[in-house]
Amino acid sequence: MNIKRDIGFAVVGLAILAFAVQRIGWEAVLGVIKVVRIGLPIILAISFVRLTLQTKSWSVALQLDGIRASVRELMFIRLASQGIGYLTILGPAASEPMKISLLRNHPGSSHAASATTATLVDTGVYWFSSGLIGIAGCLSAGVLLAGNRSSMVSMAMLAALFITAMFFMLRPRSPLTALADALGRRCPAWLREGARMDAAVREFASRHPSAVRTMFLLDLTCQALLATEVITILICLKHPLHASTLLGLEAANRMVRILGGWMPARIGTDESGAAAAFVAFGLPATSGLALALTRRTRDLLACLIGLTWLAWRRLSGGNSPAPSARSLPV
Repeated sequence: MNIKRDIGFAVVGLAILAFAVQRIGWEAVLGVIKVVRIGLPIILAISFVRLTLQTKSWSVALQLDGIRASVRELMFIRLASQGIGYLTILGPAASEPMKISLLRNHPGSSHAASATTATLVDTGVYWFSSGLIGIAGCLSAGVLLAGNRSSMVSMAMLAALFITAMFFMLRPRSPLTALADALGRRCPAWLREGARMDAAVREFASRHPSAVRTMFLLDLTCQALLATEVITILICLKHPLHASTLLGLEAANRMVRILGGWMPARIGTDESGAAAAFVAFGLPATSGLALALTRRTRDLLACLIGLTWLAWRRLSGGNSPAPSARSLPV
């Protein structure tokens, strides 16, 4: 049933992509491919730097819980988990558990809880930095799209979503814990476990404020590198650069990723959403398509590298960690 569902979603995505390409025009799409060839090497280099910084942030959290793994090994683990998430519905729901699983020596390892907490802290800090850029982008988009009521409403709703999520992330007491306590004995086991993990993440952050600040700065740099990808495409297409436009496009791209999360590889939604976002900001739809196709090529390459490494690891070592990963006793 899951295979049929995934195939059905993929067909819908391809139909959306075909519709977007038809509206833009095949001749314009062929011109976009030339831009992709020029911008792709630059975006690949930017992505490698961003991957390194993200992995360093994750490594900081893991080391605080006594887990030592090389940055190289963690980069492959991240690529493999992202590859799994990229090809499935609701990617983070698959990629985050995969990262934790690949860090364990074996099921029931004494390091499993530490890996889970540190990984969730890293993910939470990254989402927080992303939320800040999202809010700034929504404010910029609201100013630029002041004459378009529907677009302003969309940006306001997205900003409210970011602000609400960040408000709950910053609260010292977990809302899940409060809910679990309120339900008492009627609280389901999965909610109780979620509350326990949420409390562990908040306790970790409160015990290591300096490390969290370091992770935040690394992740904020990653957000700047994401904006640099947009700058690269705009320069290749010889469009003017404006900070408000860049922030607005990044906010729109985040909304597209959120709304397209139910689609495997977000096929069709990334391309059509990016094209629509560029048009909303007075830029050609082909520019948005060029950005989406360049990023998709980058993502597919990263997915190939990650899944190839994962297959090699399974064939060479079964479920045991790769040779370069080492864990110290807690």
